[in-house]
Amino acid sequence: MFPASPAFEGALRLARLSDITRIGVVAAASFYHSSCYRDSFRKGVLDPDSIVLVVEATLDQKESIHVYDALAAVYPPFDVQIPKDMLENGKAIAAAAIFSLLPHSPRHGQFQPQPEGGDPKTPDDQLLNRDKNPIASQIMDEVLHPKKIFKGRMAIDMMVTHPAYWRSGHATLIARWFIELAKLDGIGLGVAGLPWERHSSLPGVSKKSRQSRFRATKYTQNPYLHGWVF
Repeated sequence: MFPASPAFEGALRLARLSDITRIGVVAAASFYHSSCYRDSFRKGVLDPDSIVLVVEATLDQKESIHVYDALAAVYPPFDVQIPKDMLENGKAIAAAAIFSLLPHSPRHGQFQPQPEGGDPKTPDDQLLNRDKNPIASQIMDEVLHPKKIFKGRMAIDMMVTHPAYWRSGHATLIARWFIELAKLDGIGLGVAGLPWERHSSLPGVSKKSRQSRFRATKYTQNPYLHGWVF
C-alpha cells in the first residue's frame, strides 16, 4: 500500500498519455528556450519515479494570439491537440509540471495513470534532438542530478503554463500540491530556473532570487523549497 498523498483540488489531476499532444503545445507556448516537450512529458507519465500533473481550464478560443509568431503560424487545431472528451466540455489543459521522486521512494509507481488509448506517436531521435544543444544539455543533466545539488530532495523538473492562462493561479495550485507532498514525506524540494525568468508562481520564491544571474542562489523563504537559478 502506498503512503497517503495530498488530494487533487479543483481542476488539478494526474496527466494521461492522451494529454501529451496538448501538453506539448502548452510547453512550447510557455517555454520558448527549450525542446523535446512532448517526449519529456511522455517519459514522465510512463516513469514510475515521476509525477506529471496538469490543470484544466475553460478553453480560450483565441489562445493562439498569446503565443510567439513562429508557433502561432503552425498552431494545431483544437481537435488535434485536445482530447475529444475535454473539447466537448469546452476545457483544455492550461498548465503542466513534471516532478521527480527520490531514488527508492516508497511512492514508486504511485502516480502512474491507468492504462488507456490515445498515446501519441513520438518523433524519431533525430527530430527530437534537432534544436538541442548537446553541451548545454549535458551540463544541465550533470549539475541538476539528484546526487549533486538536489541531493536528498525531490525535483521540480519542468513547470509550464500556456500564456493565455497566465496569472490565474494554475502553477501555484501545482506547486502547493507538491509542497504538501514534501511535507507528508518530510523531505525538501529542488527547482531550477533559467537566468532570464522574471516571474514565478512558486510559493516562497523571492523576487531577488528570481533575478539572480549565472550563479546558484538558494530560495530560503519556504523551508520546503531548495531552488537554484543558473
